[in-house]
Amino acid sequence: MTVELAGGNQRVQRMRRLARDRDLRQAEGRYVVEGPILVEQAIQAGLDLEQLLVPVSAAHDGIIVAAEAAGVSCGLVEDRVFAGMTSTRSAQPAIAEVCEHHVDGGDLTAGGGTLLVLAEVSDPGNAGTLVRTAEAFGVDGVVFAGGVDPYNPKVVRSAAGSTFRVPFAVASGDEVVPVVLSALAEAGYSCWATVPDGGVTPEEVPVDRPVAVLLGNEPRGLAPEVITACDGTLTVPTVGQVESLNVAAAGAVLLYGLQQAAGR
Repeated sequence: MTVELAGGNQRVQRMRRLARDRDLRQAEGRYVVEGPILVEQAIQAGLDLEQLLVPVSAAHDGIIVAAEAAGVSCGLVEDRVFAGMTSTRSAQPAIAEVCEHHVDGGDLTAGGGTLLVLAEVSDPGNAGTLVRTAEAFGVDGVVFAGGVDPYNPKVVRSAAGSTFRVPFAVASGDEVVPVVLSALAEAGYSCWATVPDGGVTPEEVPVDRPVAVLLGNEPRGLAPEVITACDGTLTVPTVGQVESLNVAAAGAVLLYGLQQAAGR
């Protein structure tokens, strides 16, 4: 059933806060998915949607039909009110409240598949792009070790639906990256740190053990002690005067190389 909601309605106010407040998202275990395409992908992925809000001008769009068929509570909001709810200047005509769905780190390592560790990566656009890249190149899971909130709306948009399908774990706290490294080593993983130069190419990484690739913060990269604690270092070979690649670009090249190496 779809109902019309005023701008002061608690459901409307809650959605606005979830789009902007990381602390609320963490406390409530909820986040927002924006845009009819992403909302439909979330439904198809079997995620738990609490509610869907759309502007009155989109009252007859197919996303409402899809949401109601999935048992999602739907609401209509005046267009001017809806425009102030979303996290973007040009609001897409759908915003859903979705339950968090990250997994325990042990669930990721249990399968022994290739993992990508985002070690205090802070830019949401890069983080989301890396999750999308991970899905494209067959990575089995992603670990957010500190850094950006994986449920940040920009991460979700940049991932283009991949965060709904690629299992990911969230680690936080003091010395989070060394703690994650230790857990991976205990699970039998070979951990590889990405560095600007001096490392092997991804095609040279041994595949006799499950592999975890660590990508560091922009622009600092990985801490020296983290690099030392890894089993080896990875580098994307470049030519010309370019000192290093953007972390999302480097990650794409490295993960493609690992995919090729796994098939050798």
